[in-house]
Amino acid sequence: MNNQKHFISKLYQSFYHFINKFEAFLLVVSVLLMATNNIANVIGRVVFQESLFFTEELNSILIVLITFAGSSYASRHARHIKMTALFDLLSPLYKKIALIVISLLTAVVMWMMCYFSVEYINWIAPKGKVLPATQIPVYLTYLWVPVSLFLTGLEYLLTATKNITHHELYMSSSIKGDIYD
Repeated sequence: MNNQKHFISKLYQSFYHFINKFEAFLLVVSVLLMATNNIANVIGRVVFQESLFFTEELNSILIVLITFAGSSYASRHARHIKMTALFDLLSPLYKKIALIVISLLTAVVMWMMCYFSVEYINWIAPKGKVLPATQIPVYLTYLWVPVSLFLTGLEYLLTATKNITHHELYMSSSIKGDIYD
């Protein structure tokens, strides 16, 4: 039983590390690509009097990617938006209870949004719509949305689980303690 627990823990740590590194890489590359795209477009417009035809579409795709990958990444590092005015007034026990409830409700909401995003992709994919400049199918630009919403929900579930199974307060599954103290 102890070996099985150790194996599951190692598997979780490997998965967590991989997802964390992958999303960090994806975010860095996306931001750099957006900046490069915008700079190249400005140079093209000023120097050659010709804008890049795909700039707007590429930036739209990257904004979706950065927004949703960023939400998953932020939740994993307890860097998401928090409303702490009432939370800070609570005793440690009630902070823990509030964090468990909030994390579980947020996980449910993220998974509902994941479900709806999959439904939307399934609805839009058969229509065959493509982006006008790049001819990329529109549904492909949204594929990261359900993935990141699922991962965000998973992180909130893991945060609630850590708070249920451990005495310490966890702001995310890997960040221990009240980071606002």
